[in-house]
Amino acid sequence: MKSDQLTRAIRRVSPRTALTAGGIAAAVALASIGGGIAFAAGGLNPPPVNPALVHVASAVPDRIILTPTATPFATQNVSWRTSVDVTSPQIQLADMTKGPITASTTVAAASTTEFATDLGYTIKYHTATLTGLAEKTAYLYRVGDGETWSEWLEFETTAEGAEPFSFIVQGDAQNDVKSYASRAFRAATEARPYAKAVLHLGDLIDTDVADAEWGEWFGAAGFSNAYMNIIAAPGNHEYYPGPDLTRYWGAQFEYPRNGPADTDAIKQAFDENVYYTDIQGVRFITLNANMAHGAQLDAQTAWLERVLSENPNTWSVVSFHQPIFSVTSGRDNASIRNAWLPIFEKHNVDLVLQGHDHAYGRGNLYSNEQNLPEGADAETSQTGPVYLVSVAGPKMYVPDPLESNNWTANAAHLRSVNRDTQMYQTVDVIDGQMHVESHTVTGELFDAFTITKSDDGDKLVTDETAAWPSGPGSTRADIGAPERPTPVVPGDDTEPTPTPEPTTSPEPSPEPTTTPEPTTTPEPTTTPEPTTTPEPTTSPGPTTSPEPTTSPEPTTSPEPTTQPTSEPEPTDKPVANPTIELSATGIAAGDSLSMKGDGFWPNEDLEVTLHSDPIELGFPTADDAGSYFFTAHIPAGVAPGGHTIVVRGLESGATVEAAITVLSPGSEPTGEKDLAVTGVAGVGIAVAIAGGALLLGVLTLLFVYVRRRPTDGAA
Repeated sequence: MKSDQLTRAIRRVSPRTALTAGGIAAAVALASIGGGIAFAAGGLNPPPVNPALVHVASAVPDRIILTPTATPFATQNVSWRTSVDVTSPQIQLADMTKGPITASTTVAAASTTEFATDLGYTIKYHTATLTGLAEKTAYLYRVGDGETWSEWLEFETTAEGAEPFSFIVQGDAQNDVKSYASRAFRAATEARPYAKAVLHLGDLIDTDVADAEWGEWFGAAGFSNAYMNIIAAPGNHEYYPGPDLTRYWGAQFEYPRNGPADTDAIKQAFDENVYYTDIQGVRFITLNANMAHGAQLDAQTAWLERVLSENPNTWSVVSFHQPIFSVTSGRDNASIRNAWLPIFEKHNVDLVLQGHDHAYGRGNLYSNEQNLPEGADAETSQTGPVYLVSVAGPKMYVPDPLESNNWTANAAHLRSVNRDTQMYQTVDVIDGQMHVESHTVTGELFDAFTITKSDDGDKLVTDETAAWPSGPGSTRADIGAPERPTPVVPGDDTEPTPTPEPTTSPEPSPEPTTTPEPTTTPEPTTTPEPTTTPEPTTSPGPTTSPEPTTSPEPTTSPEPTTQPTSEPEPTDKPVANPTIELSATGIAAGDSLSMKGDGFWPNEDLEVTLHSDPIELGFPTADDAGSYFFTAHIPAGVAPGGHTIVVRGLESGATVEAAITVLSPGSEPTGEKDLAVTGVAGVGIAVAIAGGALLLGVLTLLFVYVRRRPTDGAA
């Protein structure tokens, strides 16, 4: 009876009404599914414009990027993205010219990687390696398929030996890259527009599979990715949700394959993410601090020792993500500190650059402030490696108090610390000096120091209080830059006279300028120079007379007075009282373990670690009720035995822990428990409901089609 009534009711629905209802149901369902996926990927709400419309690939090349080879004075890697319609990717190379290109050489792409994205379309990445290039020479290039081309872009090969140059350092971009990190990227490019390289210290994006996030990362950097070599280290978010390194890494970053290769497994694990390259007297070494246990850590450590021992250059710069000395959140990366710190100190590495902590910190071991050269002051000088942590994006954490931070606990002097500020670094290498400046995203100098080396190898690191007005990366090496007119100062009645000629010479300079002349440069100083130090120090000797009390820059005392030293008490958030529940009491190394709980701050970022030797397992986010659900991969190299899972709120500072027994690989789990998924379960339910609505809409449309289709014998 009920079935007959339903049939009659459906028949009474007009085809037009059913068509409209079905279409609405399908549209609502699709919107709901899209919103659920956007939420699950980390967004609070669906974006106003579908990311698939913004970031879909076409035959027009995009995401063009330069990455260094092992011989950047003679070769150059170029990678780019297209749709799958492109079948003959190629690059055209031409000599630098003052006008349109009249002759070029075409080179076919050497490799192509194709895969489907999380946004529903498939993409291709292409890579070409240009060889036989002349050193210190500028070239024009474009990429395409023979019919559709990018614009003409530029790059310049390096010198084979040591010559002055500049490079840029960027910490974590990670979140809201287009909205916020773009400011730091562009400010740094403005400061050194002709830098030879940009170093990224990991967590370039938040979710490794998110094509929209990678699109925003490229968009934030703009054309600079296609003009400067990009040297990137993988962060933990390049493995999130993982467990493997994002497939985008190998597709879009072509790096030297000169990393650890003890075994086939080690070689595969570190392919193009642990490597080194030499640029004009500096050896740049990139490590993967995500692989900080067992055979993988051992392989990197032995490789690092060898690469530093064989370094023929004056300078060495090492970059990776998780820091030797942590600035924030009670972190302690003991495994890499125990393995790598002795090597950095033994070889007196010049710069150790790191990210991860979403704050700024710079310092050195206290032991390197002893037995200084005559005239040097331990308050402003030291003789060993400089350890620096920075952040470029908007996500910020609170530094630990100075009296209980990870630096002090490990005999290190945290000379400079900053919080809640986007930063970028410029580095100028010139005449036995490596000068480093850390600027806020608005351009103010926050911290600076100069590393000097004499011909006999003596080294001194000296704090500075004034920015250099320019560096080797301030002008084009082979073309020269126009002089800038004197800037107009508000309230100044004097009308400046612009420079009548754009250049000082009608012909381009045949050789790059090797030494900046701060006293004659017409370019304005971007930060006020203290009256006691009108010029940057050019002598290799230490600066002994800075007066911190008269400087507008941060103090060099171990207790900075310009920054808060303790976490402020929240006024609008509840007291965090977190809980944790595990899916098993024992889990085999190499298997996965789920956990859930609540009691954190709403939408707070969390950190999950395995102790006692801390191993980061992931970074989930609490939902708007402070609940979380997370599945962690226990690394195969973890020693069997008793361990502890610790979940920490990175904003509230609250922690909760639970004991776990790690079993031998291949063992069956013990004490299994079926955890009910909380927090994100609503997303799955919403998607399921939306899927049902979509099915209902399709069935309704099908019903209308069947009713309106002519029957047998109908006219």
